[in-house]
Amino acid sequence: MIKTDVIIIGGGATGCGIARDLALRGVPHCLIEKGDFAAGATGACHGLLHSGGRYVVTDPVAARECYEENLILRRIGEKCVEQTGGLFVRLPGDSKRFREMFLRGCEEAGIPAEVISSTKALDLVPNLNPELEEAIKVPDCSIDPFRLCMLNIRTSQLRDGIIFTRHKVTEIVQSHGRCIGVRAVDQGTGEVREIRANIIVNASGAWANLIASLAGSEVPMTLSKGSLVITNHRLTNMVINRLRPPSDGDIVVPNEAVCLAGTTSLMVEDPDNIRIEPAEVDIITDEVGRMLPHFRNTRIIRAFSGVRPLLQSKKQDSHEISRGFRIINHENGMYSIVGGKLTTFRLMAEKMVDTIMASFNLKRECETAQIPLEGQEDLSGYPLSKRLADMKNIVCECELVSRKEVENVISKTGTRNVGDIQHRTRLGMGPCQGGFCTFRALGIMNDMSVISPEQSMDMLQGFLQRRFRGIRYALWGDQLREEQLVEYIYLGILAMEKPP
Repeated sequence: MIKTDVIIIGGGATGCGIARDLALRGVPHCLIEKGDFAAGATGACHGLLHSGGRYVVTDPVAARECYEENLILRRIGEKCVEQTGGLFVRLPGDSKRFREMFLRGCEEAGIPAEVISSTKALDLVPNLNPELEEAIKVPDCSIDPFRLCMLNIRTSQLRDGIIFTRHKVTEIVQSHGRCIGVRAVDQGTGEVREIRANIIVNASGAWANLIASLAGSEVPMTLSKGSLVITNHRLTNMVINRLRPPSDGDIVVPNEAVCLAGTTSLMVEDPDNIRIEPAEVDIITDEVGRMLPHFRNTRIIRAFSGVRPLLQSKKQDSHEISRGFRIINHENGMYSIVGGKLTTFRLMAEKMVDTIMASFNLKRECETAQIPLEGQEDLSGYPLSKRLADMKNIVCECELVSRKEVENVISKTGTRNVGDIQHRTRLGMGPCQGGFCTFRALGIMNDMSVISPEQSMDMLQGFLQRRFRGIRYALWGDQLREEQLVEYIYLGILAMEKPP
């Protein structure tokens, strides 16, 4: 049995942020995540570090929080953030009244907003629709959610935090009506671990109600599925937003060598049972194509979905639901934190740890807004070309990942899962979507005696199946031809097809 002070359930941005804050305040803790870090909404977002502009009309409180956290994260997480800047573009037919409301909202929230002409906007982003009427420049940025989680959890690891990834919480241990610990199953070995603590924090995002129910509690939530698509190259070096009320297909975010475009917003009941509808891809393509006409002819390499854990609301359109957050005291030793956004994760963690400190009757101020994220010296930062400085034995040509980087991840984590390598190096996240590099990474794992040849073949088959689930919605044109090539390589040359 393991004993600590605080158990955190969930390894997304909020959970990792709570672990970092607790570590800096000297509170022993244990974080448990059923997958790898950023396995839920954090890793399935568009990677936008909001300026707050998107919410100034519909949710001014969230807008102000976003801008304040934007400034903090740019300062403390330099190697996670690409300071692209952003444009809200107004197209013919878009409401001038909304434009005035937007500018007034930015002013009230303290968000810098500069109106620029269509000519200047086209100078900044030549691919924009030449018919646009004007644009408003805001301090949007691009952020890497995987790096963000890894750097936050690094602070915990350096200060003796206990971390269990790929462990699923199956039971909340209770005594006299109070939560005193959890039992978690190692998803690889089946081993059951019991961890005891004085406080349990439920930061499991879309699964918060499921975790709370293990203790006989409830978390009122609205679950909203958002789907996005990935292009095979950068169409823009700035974040592009549509100057209209939040709706489907109105954001494009540059991220390393690609762009992410979306999103949609559909109510769902079960976060473990979601699928992308082909119509969602069509909507995104059409709507984004109005801002960036070239988008309609751009190769889409993948589509994916995540589930937003929003505060419960009676509103029928989840675009209109607040992006604020809430801490719930279940009065049994468990707290749940729900809502919010990736941009506000640090603030959410601060408020959660403030609550924990008050419960323990401890006084130590939060320092997460002042101290830079630890471990950034190991990262190349932006742009992608910085990685060219040391490019020997490249494993992933799309994202310029070297064999040395892959070996370092395997050595440091002892991982037996190729997905863990992907999240820490971006291997397989580029145009080939892992088709030409995943088998190389598995070969390295085999060379290092981490997995056997038989295990590597099973993992490769599993990877190909997961990969296809996202690619299937983009199978036309060049992407279809590449997928046929990959299929011929794996089925023909590597003989991956199982015998009947």
